[in-house]
Amino acid sequence: MKKRRVKIIGGITLSILLAVAVLLSGCADDTPPTDPGDESGAPSSDYVYDPRVNRGKLIRRPDGYLSVGGEGTPLMLRGVNLGGWLIQENWMCPIEGADNEWANLNTVEVLEERGFSAGEIEALFGIYRDNWLTEADLDRIAAAGCNVVRVPFWYRNFMKNEQGDWIDDNLDAIDGFRRLDWVIAEAKERGMYVILDMHGVPGGQSFNHSCGTLGSNKIYSDPTCRQAMKKLWVTIAERYKNESAVAAYDIMNEPHNNDEAYREDPAWRDIWSPQSWEEYNAVYDEMIEAIRAVDPVHVITVEGIWRIGNLPDPEKAGWSNMMYQVHLYDDTTTFRGLAKQMSLYAGLYGVAGYVGEFSNPDGYEICEANDLHWTSWTYKGGKGFFGDWFWYYGSPEAVDPYTDDYDTIARKWGAAIRTETMQENSALIETIKGICLKAD
Repeated sequence: MKKRRVKIIGGITLSILLAVAVLLSGCADDTPPTDPGDESGAPSSDYVYDPRVNRGKLIRRPDGYLSVGGEGTPLMLRGVNLGGWLIQENWMCPIEGADNEWANLNTVEVLEERGFSAGEIEALFGIYRDNWLTEADLDRIAAAGCNVVRVPFWYRNFMKNEQGDWIDDNLDAIDGFRRLDWVIAEAKERGMYVILDMHGVPGGQSFNHSCGTLGSNKIYSDPTCRQAMKKLWVTIAERYKNESAVAAYDIMNEPHNNDEAYREDPAWRDIWSPQSWEEYNAVYDEMIEAIRAVDPVHVITVEGIWRIGNLPDPEKAGWSNMMYQVHLYDDTTTFRGLAKQMSLYAGLYGVAGYVGEFSNPDGYEICEANDLHWTSWTYKGGKGFFGDWFWYYGSPEAVDPYTDDYDTIARKWGAAIRTETMQENSALIETIKGICLKAD
């Protein structure tokens, strides 16, 4: 999720190309959906998808499914990430460990080393998930006028290792699938869509802790990890291909967001190097092909680090029904310039443009002005006040995985981490309401 740095491209011909993009793509309709999908289940077999109609716009089809282009009603996705729920990031979650020096997998491994059984560890994380996000939280998000939540998860919610072995042979018994089933159903009941975000892949997609592992970047070179990732995405697509409340499959979060501390590692790549773009685009291509074999309908979103121009022309890549994404942790001036650039590329490529993460409160209006879908980072945080990063924030007791016993961890990750115990960032929430409810 987090990033530093940023340069803005100031191209001389940008304004000219932007004008061309506007002519190609038009302006997005601000009308949000009131009911994502119906009870009919599978996509309509009578629907003929023509991406030339409403080119580059995210639309709601008559059968409730979303697509980029095609017959239907244009809409804008406006919402928030549910960060910290299915994958912990220690800088914002109630777990001890220094920022960028501890990841979710470290917690699991330390508990294993101390003799906790797999069942006990799973039960503790289950307690945490039960309390970090509840129906009341989704009520608050819907009441703010949001129509989408992005749900970060990682492979260890479903698999017990990088080799891709399921936690349980009965997929319905795996907590990751049960949590996704639950949040999709609850969001749909409230008129919201869900973006499924694979925040952490087998082997890791960057050296950053945010993918659940630390100092691991194996997805680009290890065929076993790649096959495990493909297995998970195909299973997810197969499970939700008939679910209209799923807005998009988000293939891989912030690939090659590599911390400088690992620069000497042979797998480290500079985020601005074409080699890094080629490596993550190759992963995208493989996953898109696998998903499309079982689900030709749902939107797929892929992320350029940190520019949409690092992604290929989808027509040349053979990709369809795409939403291109960036994360913008930038000052207002830079954010505005990059949003314009993103709108330009979206128009030229015929894709929907999406800012999947940001924390700048000016970003909401900037996204709106550039017809970019958005989900801010993030709904809540448990390590104190971080400006406008969180709707709700608090400082509950952090778990010490080295010393806390089972009962202590269960207590710390119980009711004490519920949003009701936290402070409300009322100014931020009012900003979001002002945009979402006005659009409604």
